[in-house]
Amino acid sequence: MNRTTIGAAVGCALLLALVTGYLWVRGFARSFLRAKGRRGDRKPETLGFPTTPINVPRPEGMLRGALIHASAGAAPTVLFAHGWQSHASDMLAYARPLVAAGYHVAVFDTLGHGESDPAAFASVRHFVEDLLAIWRWAHARAECAPGIALAGHSLGGTAAILAAAEGAAEGLVPRAIVTVGSPSDPILGTQEWLAAKGYPAAAMMKAVYRFWKPIIVWEPARLKPLLRMGEVHAPLLVMHGTEDKQIGLHHAKRLADASPGARLELIEDANHWTVPRSPRYAAVVVGFLDEAFGRGTRDKGRTGDEG
Repeated sequence: MNRTTIGAAVGCALLLALVTGYLWVRGFARSFLRAKGRRGDRKPETLGFPTTPINVPRPEGMLRGALIHASAGAAPTVLFAHGWQSHASDMLAYARPLVAAGYHVAVFDTLGHGESDPAAFASVRHFVEDLLAIWRWAHARAECAPGIALAGHSLGGTAAILAAAEGAAEGLVPRAIVTVGSPSDPILGTQEWLAAKGYPAAAMMKAVYRFWKPIIVWEPARLKPLLRMGEVHAPLLVMHGTEDKQIGLHHAKRLADASPGARLELIEDANHWTVPRSPRYAAVVVGFLDEAFGRGTRDKGRTGDEG
């Protein structure tokens, strides 16, 4: 075999390796943003409160969920967004004490999750746009007239902050925001997750983001709550389990530090999923919301003249 033949063979091997690597990274990047459509077993009706179905059309499909009524009349309303690859059923544990305290609570599935229509991809932008669509729906309803707070677990909490920033341009201003186990920067949170799995995270993020950009569309700065707190005009409660291994405590501290007057509550021994099992969860969140909505003890559970 002469040198020319050897050179051609090496060149072909290198080209094959590059193409294979390109296709693997592209496939990994796209599969990462594909929602798995996981459904939960529990329905909002199982909480024992009246519910109203939520069916909100989006250009990409129908959003589905339920507005859980604390009473027959109007009441302050909390929109609770789930996290990545989660669903509305997972949010019922977070919703129960709020409804019991007199708040209507809306739980819903983002597109590609739970009962909502399938979607090719689900990114931070999609989570924010879906929450904004639910917010517009609730804003137009008489039973939500006393005011609306945004809340979310994990990526849903990140979406709540970003939705508050985005909604300001159309006059949507929440009365309060609650995050539970949420990343302060979803890109950094993803990189940390990859690193924990043993991947060369920094290099991978640079490689995959070029394939994410046409899907996410928004520029990175628009996706980072830390850079958008100046556009958010609502009190913020940041909750985080001290044993959360999926989203580190430093994210909670950064969120709280970035918002003047924000309240940081660390729930001892709770992991990413068990915060609502702590008795402190209900006490802290209800107390925070009551203060934000100006509700005294005698107002809890009243049927509609708050606000």
